[in-house]
Amino acid sequence: MASAHDKEELTTKIKGLLQRKTGGTTRDNMHSLFRTYDRDKNGRINAQELSDLLKDADVGNGFTRGMWSDGIIKELDVNHDGEISMEEFDAAIR
Repeated sequence: MASAHDKEELTTKIKGLLQRKTGGTTRDNMHSLFRTYDRDKNGRINAQELSDLLKDADVGNGFTRGMWSDGIIKELDVNHDGEISMEEFDAAIR
């Protein structure tokens, strides 16, 4: 489980990436970012796609990014399929 400081850092860096990639931090901007990193366009973000997003947001490093990705998926993946669906993503940002 990530500390409060880690979660705050993650939120700040993701917001920065949202701003750079989409020009804002609205729900529509978040959906746009989700679709950008859903490289195979299956409506879900897998561990590699999430790792790419985290890299672009400057979260972690080459050694820790996989742990970040695994922890985020574990926390958001309600149906335990190993990926984050748009529905799971929406529930997390509400």
